[in-house]
Amino acid sequence: MGQSSSSAVVDDVEESRAALQYCPPGHYATRSQLLHNLAKELHRRFQERGDQSDLDEAIELNRAALELYPTGHPDRPMSLSDLALGILIRFQQRGDQSDLDESIELYRTALELCPTEYYGRSMSLNSLAFSILTRFRQRGVQSDLDEAIELHRAALELYPTYQPDRSMSLSSLATSLLTRFQQRGVQSDLDEAIELHRTALTLFPPGHPRRSACLDNLGISLRERFQQRGVLSDLDELIELHRAAMALRPPGHSDQFSSLRNLSVSLRDRFQQRDVLSDLNEAIELNRVSLVLFPSSHSDRSSSLNNLANSLRVRFQQQGVHSNLDESIDLHRDALALCPPGNSGRPSSLNNLAISLRDRFQQRGVLSDLDESIDLHRDALAHCPPGHSDRPSSLNNLAISLRDRFQQRGVLSDLDEAVELNRAACVLCPPGHSHQSSALNNLANTLRARFQQRGVLFDLDESIELHRAALAFRPPGHCDRPSSLSDLAICLGDRFHGRSMLSDLDESIELHRAALALCPPGHSDRSSSLDNLALSLQTRSHHHGLSSSSSSSSSSSSDVDEAFKLYLQLSQISHAVPRSDFRAAKSWAASAEQLKHDSALIAYQTTLKFLDQYIAVLALSPHHFDVVREASSLATDAFSYSVRHGELMTAVELVERGRAVFWTQMVRFRTLSASGGEALAKEFMQLSFRLRHAFEMSTEDHSPHIRQLTMQLEDVISRIRMLPGLSRFLLPRLFSDLQKAAERGPVIIVNASQYSCDALIILSTQDPVHVPFNITQAEDLRIVLHVPVHHRACRIF
Repeated sequence: MGQSSSSAVVDDVEESRAALQYCPPGHYATRSQLLHNLAKELHRRFQERGDQSDLDEAIELNRAALELYPTGHPDRPMSLSDLALGILIRFQQRGDQSDLDESIELYRTALELCPTEYYGRSMSLNSLAFSILTRFRQRGVQSDLDEAIELHRAALELYPTYQPDRSMSLSSLATSLLTRFQQRGVQSDLDEAIELHRTALTLFPPGHPRRSACLDNLGISLRERFQQRGVLSDLDELIELHRAAMALRPPGHSDQFSSLRNLSVSLRDRFQQRDVLSDLNEAIELNRVSLVLFPSSHSDRSSSLNNLANSLRVRFQQQGVHSNLDESIDLHRDALALCPPGNSGRPSSLNNLAISLRDRFQQRGVLSDLDESIDLHRDALAHCPPGHSDRPSSLNNLAISLRDRFQQRGVLSDLDEAVELNRAACVLCPPGHSHQSSALNNLANTLRARFQQRGVLFDLDESIELHRAALAFRPPGHCDRPSSLSDLAICLGDRFHGRSMLSDLDESIELHRAALALCPPGHSDRSSSLDNLALSLQTRSHHHGLSSSSSSSSSSSSDVDEAFKLYLQLSQISHAVPRSDFRAAKSWAASAEQLKHDSALIAYQTTLKFLDQYIAVLALSPHHFDVVREASSLATDAFSYSVRHGELMTAVELVERGRAVFWTQMVRFRTLSASGGEALAKEFMQLSFRLRHAFEMSTEDHSPHIRQLTMQLEDVISRIRMLPGLSRFLLPRLFSDLQKAAERGPVIIVNASQYSCDALIILSTQDPVHVPFNITQAEDLRIVLHVPVHHRACRIF
């Protein structure tokens, strides 16, 4: 805020204080007005500076003024309302529920003193409605929400269509309807709220001082509809509305901050939909501008800090620059410091910091970040008592973090607590609640995780029923329907393994088919869906194979054929990034080995290709070591298969690709930099990070975005391959290149797989020589390796 404006407010406070001092007690009419004037100026200064002592003094002055207005005095309703407003603002700052209750009672008393024909009755109705709506958001009593809406409707009826104040009443009713929509999911409430905001806007033509607020209100409602229905025209319209509002609030305007905040949030939404980096960068700059508007102690500074932190977190997710995430966490810490216990913004500030710390844990694997995240989520939950509108999301956030920690440390009490938290969230999301399906799904997934640990079938049965209920709330066209179908199918497959009821397996297969149909090529979940269906078909084939009937044998063969037709689709993926692609291909290779299917070599080649591509986008991450463990035997098994089928050159190429996949990445990027490709290396890493994040966070709606990023990445790879020495970037080394290593003498590759133990002697001028070992244990192989090799130039790998 400007220096001159702040100085003017100080002068007005001192002038009002001086005037009051010259009016001794006993001059009731004059003194009550002077008390009111000083309270008003202190309230203005509080809004400018955020000094809580100004607010406290204003409240006490309004109490003193009220005592000078006896019952029946025409100014008593206004004095009651002024006192109620100050107490309500103090509640918003400190969270003392008694302040909220007193504010409501004062507003009720003021309304009772306003006869039907009283000119201020409509304002009194709206004020009482707002305070009751605030109490609903704290305690969740649905009757409060309904009463607030009826009070706003009654206020609206008192305004003739031409009166400018009608716009405020239209907006207030729209806000209450939007809140009820968020609670009960009745689309008519949302549509009515938008139409009411549009009507309000028509009452304020260009140039009217209240037009900017109407523009913002309509934009906020359109954002809610966009989040529900995904119509991009709503998003574009709301951005233009917020731009128009901001143009009407130049530097120094008291509401400039809200315009900056609304526009920045909307631009961040559009970036996440369309991936136009200028939208995100503009959002960050707007957040930085809004931060400058508030001194370090101002009550609105915490909101500005949180908005900037959230935008930086999104940029980290897109570009992988760790300094963005670290700055985001520091900003969230600063915001939290400005929200002491009791402040209405403290729960969201705690959750924001907790979520960012969980992000950093997922990137760097530091468990102290996860522990702190859980402690913060606990604190946030303590600030959302039963009835608070944010309690369901707070319960869910804590449950997710506890489940993460269970996966790291295996402490079952964490998993049990997560189940109970998810149960509590479900109770708070009744039919019609916008989060009901996700609450049901979260509880179902946590119960399945506990079943996997303890084997209690009751947990699995309940998980299945919950998944059925969640699926019912995700009709055809819902973005989460594919994952919901898969979750239910997986649980039914688990129950088949426990009880051998073929009907469970048959239903599981049909659900997997339905899920796959909703995951077309390019969808982030397609590989997992292919693998799930293929494994279920193999399970049914094995079950039928146990029967001696000819029909069962025919069904068994048909299921196996379909399973491997599904797996062969994986080989058509040009560039695999998500870990699910790698895991599905690895599952294919294992199935082909087990069933002696002739697609095994293609499966191994595809799996090692996916491994190479997946490692290329991991950058520096703790997940590197997870992949090392997961892929440890893959290359040796691929080598063994190739040798057993006479593909000796292919065996060398495959084992080399698997053995060198990690250090090869470093060599590639050193070569790329040495070849003048620093800019291409940076572009490759940024696109890879963004693509991996898009896969991890994706739903069906993100598939076009994923395809766009994939095309951009493939273009960068093709340009890299044009540089000297990089024609086979992200491609396997050929046997002819590897054979050059034998020019100084034979190279011996010794391989120990679960399927066979072999050695290949690589010579510089002829095909490899295969030396089989009649042993199957790695311990036996160690004995062989201790035998000295007499040829002086031989090397063993």
